[in-house]
Amino acid sequence: MLTLNISQQYAKINITTARADMRLSTTRPQLMIDTEPAVVEISQPKGELEIDWEPFWSSIGLKTPSQFSRDCAELGRQTAMETIARIAQDGNRMAAIESKEDAMVAMAADSTLQPVPEVVWAHLEPPVIHYTARPPVFNPSPGSVKYNFVRGTVNMDYLPAQVNISMAQYSSVKMWVTDNSVDINV
Repeated sequence: MLTLNISQQYAKINITTARADMRLSTTRPQLMIDTEPAVVEISQPKGELEIDWEPFWSSIGLKTPSQFSRDCAELGRQTAMETIARIAQDGNRMAAIESKEDAMVAMAADSTLQPVPEVVWAHLEPPVIHYTARPPVFNPSPGSVKYNFVRGTVNMDYLPAQVNISMAQYSSVKMWVTDNSVDINV
């Protein structure tokens, strides 16, 4: 008898995979700041002080040449007027015969008498003071801020996943016939 033999070999697939890989490397960002402070320069010019002592010195009798000349002229005028008045009074005294006074002797006696000194309280004038103030001088210079920014970086190295498929064994079907007859005649 004939026997049909069938042998089957299944296909085999070889699959190799590699995982995806991502490598990240970063550099940090940097901010560099340089500042310069504000500066204010202040200077104070000196003021001017003017003191006029002329009224004070005049009030105590120390005068400028022009004032002294004016005062001497006024004193001379006043003395001349007083002298004229005294001479007129002496003339009237000598002319008064009815008074029965020896006018010449009386006038001579009066001229020997010293007048009593007179104390006069005088006002002293203060000096004239004038001050001119100068305002302060401001010279400001503004501050500054300088900065430099360096961006950070991100470096990415990406390896995609890999899938390799290969046939390790192909499928096959084998068929053959065998004879299974047995001879019984022996």
